[in-house]
Amino acid sequence: MISHNIENSEKRENNIPPSNIGKFEYLSPKIDFNTDELNYINSLPKTGYSSTDHLMHNGEKFSQRVVSEYVVVLMKGNLRILFENTEKLQLRIDDFVIVESEYGLDIGRVCDFGDKSNLKFVQCHKLDISIYKILRIPDLDELKLFNKKMKEESEVLTKSRELVSKYGFEMKVTEACWQFDRQRLTIFFTAPQRIDFRELVKELARLFKVRIELRQISSREETKRLGNFVGPCGRELCCTTFMCSFDHVTLDHARVQQLSNNVSKLSGNCGRLKCCIKFEYETYSAAIEKYPPIGSVVEFEGNSLRIIKIDIFNGKITTYDNNSSKYTQHTSQELSEMIQSGKLIIADEEDESQKFNHFDEDLKSLLE
Repeated sequence: MISHNIENSEKRENNIPPSNIGKFEYLSPKIDFNTDELNYINSLPKTGYSSTDHLMHNGEKFSQRVVSEYVVVLMKGNLRILFENTEKLQLRIDDFVIVESEYGLDIGRVCDFGDKSNLKFVQCHKLDISIYKILRIPDLDELKLFNKKMKEESEVLTKSRELVSKYGFEMKVTEACWQFDRQRLTIFFTAPQRIDFRELVKELARLFKVRIELRQISSREETKRLGNFVGPCGRELCCTTFMCSFDHVTLDHARVQQLSNNVSKLSGNCGRLKCCIKFEYETYSAAIEKYPPIGSVVEFEGNSLRIIKIDIFNGKITTYDNNSSKYTQHTSQELSEMIQSGKLIIADEEDESQKFNHFDEDLKSLLE
């Protein structure tokens, strides 16, 4: 909420951050207006309060204004985009900023700067991604317009769903987004297949008298845009906090990490394979190369020991003896000695992969 006390007023005049953190403290305390005009903005959760960084630094990062060359801005749909601060604006986490975009003006909230934004700049430079500029901090009238835009988006969402039901389309409208300068209205939806929605676009264009874009998104993108979900790890979803794009995740990524062939454990909130399965894949792949493939057989002292599990952290291998039906653990050194003294029959990795892929028919539903 807006603070109008004398102490904070003096701090603003001296460019000292006020003690109370609020969304509109950069506005002059002399401005008198009805906060109901900004009710939708007031309902937005603060981006920093769920961050570990906020807890570790006791809110210091979220209360000080900083002039950063590059700033990460949170846009509609939980999109975190890097912008260049060419105007050298003093910004703080959760400050609203007006930015230039591919299609015109838009508005968002500062969600990070400093080291993380510099690292993001390096990544964007490698991928040859265009970096747009932060233009200014919005004034009160622009905030009111932004609040009105948010209100109308909920109305567009309701009307769009009514029209979808009217035309009988097999699609789910998930989000509507007005561009800040109101030159474009984008409606996001999910559908099991491609849909001819030309009649729907005409109807929407007639109603809202603006250029309409219907964009089909995946279930992963839908979950990211809706946000406010907690994953099975107890933390906010990766896609809503720091991920900027989605990598293709396959069952092979789970197989290398020897994860359970269980739909409930492998699937995320989006109903697809968890994105985090790929985060440590390269580390596991490099470590697992030091061992024979799972399914390989070591013939040693008349016994055939099949490798069924590899613990790369403790350097232990679990084998199964077909003759005695026993499971045995061996250290990496013991396995090497057994291989040198006996015979190693390498498993066909492709066959083992296929066994995993067809272990459960339900696993196919997790693939893209």
